[in-house]
Parts: sequence; structure tokens; C-alpha cells
Amino acid sequence: MGEHVNLEKPELRRQCLAERRRLSSDQIASTSRAICDRVVRMRLFARAQHLVAYAALADEIDPRGIVAVGLERAKTLYFPRVDGAKIEFLSHHPAQLRSGSYGVLEPGGGAPLADGSDVMFLVPGVAFDPGGTRLGRGGGHYDRGLACYPIGFRLGLAAEMQVRKGIARDAWDQPMDAVVTERRLLWTAARRRDCTSARIEETLR
Repeated sequence: MGEHVNLEKPELRRQCLAERRRLSSDQIASTSRAICDRVVRMRLFARAQHLVAYAALADEIDPRGIVAVGLERAKTLYFPRVDGAKIEFLSHHPAQLRSGSYGVLEPGGGAPLADGSDVMFLVPGVAFDPGGTRLGRGGGHYDRGLACYPIGFRLGLAAEMQVRKGIARDAWDQPMDAVVTERRLLWTAARRRDCTSARIEETLR
């Protein structure tokens, strides 16, 4: 597990991105496959009717394996679209995404996501800590977007090297319910009581 000592967010972000860029495409692909395999075996994934995914950048964990299973199981898929400082999650087929903000593939339109207990968010990040704090790229889009969906289950996708201790959490930072790596499913300090029973159920599976 990577560690740092009292680094400010911009410096920690710089270090983590530099480390991630040193991974080869083969390493990212194999790590992504292992993470996707873990997620699709989760009971929470089986129960989710609405799956919020993302089109990965070259150095991000790629959730395409999860998306493919979601399509097979007739889940409604959503992808983020950035509009200025705002992010929205719209239903869309992954094959029809188009280049949008920051060169990321995103939906051109679609029905907006409604919050609910049957929603699973697959969330990218630069780093995550064991308490559920997420370090993003600095734009704050996911924090503003997730704040509008307090009920949906938030699952951070990360390589083990992206798990860092003691990331500073600001008041506006939106925590994860769990983080999954190629090695483990890491439950965080749960945002809601129902995460405790979900954790037990996953452990007993």
C-alpha cells in the first residue's frame, strides 16, 4: 500500500499520477481485468439495476469488463457528461459515446439518472484511502455530481498502488462506500447503516 506524510492534495495528486503513468498498458489491462472480475461477482452488482460507469483514460482502471456484463444482464447503463463545472449521469449505450470534455468519451444525450438503492456507481480516482476519501483530478466534478445522489452505492476502482493512507478530506469531498483493487474489496467507514449488512453479506458469499 502506498503511503505519504502530510502531503498537500496538489503534490499528492502529482506524485500519484506520475506513478500511475509509469505502469505499462499491459499492467493496466491486467489490473483492470482482475478488478472487473471481482466486481461482477459481488451481490451488490447482481442486485443493481442501474450501473453508472465511465470511459477510462489511458492510465485509469478500465471498467469495460463490468460494462459488458451489465449489458448482458440488461442493466441500464449511465455515463458521465461534463458541462462546465457540472457533471450529469445519462443513460447511453457504451458503443455510442462520443468525444467530449477533456477528451473523454461521454454521452451526447440520454435520460438522467434517478437516485435509488438499486444504483451502483463505478468511480475512478487518482487515489483512495481506507476511510473512503477519494482524490480526484482537481476539478471537483464527481464530488458535485455524487452529492446529488446520496443513496446510490459508490464503489471506487483502483490499483492497489492507488490506495493511500490519510488523504485529507475537505467538507465537499464525497466518500466511497468501498474500494476494489486487484487484490481485495476494501470496505470503508460506511456512509450509511445498510452498508454494514451489505458488507457481511458480501463476506459470507
